[in-house]
Amino acid sequence: MLNLVHCELLKLKRSKMVLISILGVLSTPCLMFAEALQNHFRHPERIITLSDIYSNSLMYVMLLTNMVIYVAIIAYLFSREYSEHTLKTILPIPISRTRLLIVKFFTLFLWIIMLTGVTWIGIFILSGIYHIAFHLEGYCLFTASVWLLKFLFGGVLMFATVSPFAYIAQKTKGFVVPIIIASVIVMGSAALSNQDMGALYPWTATFFIVNERIQNTGYPMFLSVGLITFVSVMGFLLTFFHFKKEDLK
Repeated sequence: MLNLVHCELLKLKRSKMVLISILGVLSTPCLMFAEALQNHFRHPERIITLSDIYSNSLMYVMLLTNMVIYVAIIAYLFSREYSEHTLKTILPIPISRTRLLIVKFFTLFLWIIMLTGVTWIGIFILSGIYHIAFHLEGYCLFTASVWLLKFLFGGVLMFATVSPFAYIAQKTKGFVVPIIIASVIVMGSAALSNQDMGALYPWTATFFIVNERIQNTGYPMFLSVGLITFVSVMGFLLTFFHFKKEDLK
């Protein structure tokens, strides 16, 4: 198993996708930095805290920017064998298809956690620059560490909810359809981010859970968790079932 993970990571080493994804998630820290500057110059009397910046960035991380990037990554991981015509080389290998998919999902998980860390570090560094120039209330490593745990928890939930895109990427053998569907989901998440019904929309429910807003919606926690679990399990099952019956062509 470790050898398969190593091989998958070696393939990524030769790809520009890792660098592109890192640059993509760094857009969130840049947006937060620009927003902080704008608020400072428009309302210099307002007190901005590090927690405020991390809290505001959570929507971009879980509902908007990072969501699209993660779908692009999963489409890349699960469709590249078709687009690069390497499936005929991989399937005859005496290794179960289930194990191959587990490796891909594990690689995806590591990638999402890495990008979550990059986003968190980017926000902390740019907030430090703001702190030096204008002073940022509560700027310390302890506060940032608390938000790191929330970001990582959010990354785990996002990993669960993007699993259906693995099936879509395999079924369509490309990037276009997963990205279009992801864009529709992102628009739905943005529309429901301030609505109680967002607790019933799996991709927004994850944000509510991390942001501790489920209890304010009037819906029980187990319902949101159940919907997220259903989407996740269906995504994994459909992906494994489809790949199991995939024929060499």
